[in-house]
Amino acid sequence: MPNTTWLRLFGLSAIIVLGTWFGFRQFAATSPQFPPVSDFMVEGYRIQVALHPSPATALKPATFTVTLHDAAGRPVSKATLAATISMPQMLCGASPFTLTETEAGRYVGEGIPLMPGSSVADVSITAGDQSLQVRFPFAAVR
Repeated sequence: MPNTTWLRLFGLSAIIVLGTWFGFRQFAATSPQFPPVSDFMVEGYRIQVALHPSPATALKPATFTVTLHDAAGRPVSKATLAATISMPQMLCGASPFTLTETEAGRYVGEGIPLMPGSSVADVSITAGDQSLQVRFPFAAVR
């Protein structure tokens, strides 16, 4: 009777290697893709959030640009904006930052994602007596 132990061990190893390769390939193919710009309508305000570069790089500053317009389409100046980057599905902490007005209705700030993966920037806006919130999903890479 021939010894088939080595043949079985080789076959099992090949199945494990191929399964692992296929699993990682599927994970990479189905990882979430986020647009670099998102538009929101909140209580009559049009809010656009943009990220550069997209995807962001973990532990490096990324530029967030928020444009704010009222219901009539006019830029909203003198608003106060702050944001916090986090990964809601993980307990890795949060990275707060502020955005400053660079021109009428345009606010820019640099945020630092802490880890690669799916993240969000929760943007808080105070315009006059209105308090607005938007959640901008984005990806960070190594």
